[in-house]
Amino acid sequence: MKIFAHRGFSGIAPENTMAAFEKALAIKPDGIETDVHLSKDGKVVICHDETLDRTTNGKGLIKDYTFEQLQTFDAGSKFAPEFSRERIPTLEDLLRLIRQTDLALNIELKTDKIAYLQIEAKVVALLKVYDLVERTIISSFNFSSIAKVKKLLPEISIAALMKDPHTISDLWTRMAELKVVAIHPDHKYLDHDLVDAAQKRGILINAWTPNQPEELQRCFKLQINGVITNFPDIARQLLSKSNGD
Repeated sequence: MKIFAHRGFSGIAPENTMAAFEKALAIKPDGIETDVHLSKDGKVVICHDETLDRTTNGKGLIKDYTFEQLQTFDAGSKFAPEFSRERIPTLEDLLRLIRQTDLALNIELKTDKIAYLQIEAKVVALLKVYDLVERTIISSFNFSSIAKVKKLLPEISIAALMKDPHTISDLWTRMAELKVVAIHPDHKYLDHDLVDAAQKRGILINAWTPNQPEELQRCFKLQINGVITNFPDIARQLLSKSNGD
């Protein structure tokens, strides 16, 4: 079972900031999950939402601001005042940090609402520069986007993000066509049949976002491959107990 820190250690620090990533590194999870967009001037930046409103003191769409403009916004105070110096990071900021570790990286392309021009190529190029292709999984709700990634770099691992796998027609046929290594469903929709079907096909399941102890324990009992959680520390403690360590 792999434990991914969702948007960094977002349970104790503002999501998708360098503070959250550094706090995740301190407890050594198996990997870090994050989300990327493009700024107006084509920089690959890290944020979950397409808009600035929820997580920063800015307003409007990320794509409408240059990277320099984005750096004027406070990305930490809404979580807690002591994080007021946090800014929206670039993907390169995170890659530089990850390169110093042996952690895996799950990058979600936020292309399901906005078609960011060339984002797939930009992300792939950065992974090559930082020699992190082998340690990275690229995921998206936009299956066309991960298909582009696979075409650009056939050796990279891709995963299909989804809420409820049961609502996707011809699920396993589509996954085979995409050549995914994993599906990333909402943990609420997991069941034994889904896990069995994935295992028979050699497809991994990494579920988002079980944060409560009972949710995590259910994932462990189902014997999925990974959890993407805001509380990687709790997940590790519970996993150790369930393994009898």
